[in-house]
Amino acid sequence: MINLSKTGSYALKAMIHLANHRDILLTIKQISLDLSISEALLRRIMANLEQANLLTSVKWRNGWVKIAIDLDKISVYDILKASWENMNISDCTGWLKCTNIDNCSTTGVLNNIQKWFNTLLKMQTLDKIIK
Repeated sequence: MINLSKTGSYALKAMIHLANHRDILLTIKQISLDLSISEALLRRIMANLEQANLLTSVKWRNGWVKIAIDLDKISVYDILKASWENMNISDCTGWLKCTNIDNCSTTGVLNNIQKWFNTLLKMQTLDKIIK
């Protein structure tokens, strides 16, 4: 079952914080103080979000960051995926291939639940969250 990691949770909090302050540039240091997150951990998280093109940074002295695209184009799914979050509802729907798939009656059900879960995460966009 999904259990949101600290990294995934912090990524989501940081992106919501940036969405709420999208009219100004914030430093990673300021975000870490505002959210009580380790600055070193937040820098790693922000690097992953930037690699996923969800953030852009201004590489000046202070290291400012801002959201790179429209809020309605950034979903919870995108944020968690960029954070390398495991969003599988069970081991059966994850990276591992079940060795008992031919004799298992739950595989189809779990795969359908996983598809619905992914769809729900994709429907939750930052613009809807901050309203």
